[in-house]
Amino acid sequence: MPRRVAAAWGLGTFATTTMLNGVSVVLLYFLVNFLKVEPVVAGALLFGSKLLDVVTDPPMGLISDRTRSRWGKRRPYLLGSSLFCGLSFALLFNVPGELAGGGLYAWLAGLLALYALSYTAFQVPYMAMPAEMTDDYHERTRVMGWRVLFMTLGNFTGSAVVPALVAVFGKDRAAYGDMGLLIGGLIMLAMLLCFAGTAGARMTPTESHPQALRWHLRRLAANRPLLVLIGMKILIYVGISAFVSVMLFFLASVLKTGPEALAVYGATQTLATIASIPLCARLSRRIGKRMAYLICLVGFVLTLATWVFAVPGEALWAIGLRGAVLGVFAAGNFLYGNSMLLDAFAWDYQQTGVRREGVLSAAFSFCEKASLAFGPLIIGALLSAMGFDKTLPPTAEQPPGAVQAMYLGFIWIPVTCQLAAATLLTAWPLDPQRLRPGGDLRR
Repeated sequence: MPRRVAAAWGLGTFATTTMLNGVSVVLLYFLVNFLKVEPVVAGALLFGSKLLDVVTDPPMGLISDRTRSRWGKRRPYLLGSSLFCGLSFALLFNVPGELAGGGLYAWLAGLLALYALSYTAFQVPYMAMPAEMTDDYHERTRVMGWRVLFMTLGNFTGSAVVPALVAVFGKDRAAYGDMGLLIGGLIMLAMLLCFAGTAGARMTPTESHPQALRWHLRRLAANRPLLVLIGMKILIYVGISAFVSVMLFFLASVLKTGPEALAVYGATQTLATIASIPLCARLSRRIGKRMAYLICLVGFVLTLATWVFAVPGEALWAIGLRGAVLGVFAAGNFLYGNSMLLDAFAWDYQQTGVRREGVLSAAFSFCEKASLAFGPLIIGALLSAMGFDKTLPPTAEQPPGAVQAMYLGFIWIPVTCQLAAATLLTAWPLDPQRLRPGGDLRR
């Protein structure tokens, strides 16, 4: 596969992770502290949008598998959804000032629905593409290296650049609006470049006699590798979504730090992740993807647990060091998880003879997004139930119960979920021998 095509495809992940993290990290905080929405209501709105995102994944995968066009099965949706992805992000942070109560909730619900549907229309066909672009076991890791690179940059943009822009623009409600317009435009541009740059990607033909969605879903149970990955992703993403949703609350209310702490954390994690990608790729060739993935999961958990020792006024070097170490392990977690997903797709085609990457991508995305939906809901419910006072300034001293809720969401929920995922990883059955023609999971 030409490097240009692999890089252009990976660029799409920069757009989706910026879009995802910009909302996951900042929106709950914005709704609670600037629009004065109750935490549990804000969490429920975000949860509802994720559920809409989830239920539209399977039909989107089927539509993508059945599409016939001169641009192939997947790329038309990359083009069509790009405008709405950027627009919905921008409008979520530009809420008319006169809205309140039911009108405000209706505005937010409508925009979150547009955000969810446009994200699905891009993400599901996009994630089906690499399984069609190459059949090589190790080239899948190389392609996913580009995805991890741009995912890391998108994570940094969504979780660190977005709050930094708000600080630069004035830290008020209008600053969030200006940030939304700028980042929304960046998301749309990256998606358009992804569409244009993948023009030379290999495509597979549309099935001449496609099966019904019900047929595909019944046979998902036979794809044991995919089921293992789905179980892991559910656990990992519940934990990570809780971590991301409460991050700004934890940094402001517990550590008493400003945007500079998040910028340092994001920068060191990003640089460490990018620098570690080649090392992680070599490690998987030497000891196998499963063992390398297990090492990174355990290392991530041990580093995450060190936040329990952080204190108010924590030194920036200590925050940056945690970000760097987490970045090393995150590189492996992203790389191996995505590469093994393509292996599961290859195994499915090897066993069924049916090209249904769109449906498989949708099934995986369905579970991934459902898991991500629980983070804001869990954090919103915990903050409301344990006494968070939304009338206080962001860095004010919160009641002990609210602080305990922040510790639960930032440390103990993700630690528990990651450990459970590492346990499930031991059931992963695939290796290069089993992915050859005639390979058998029972060996």
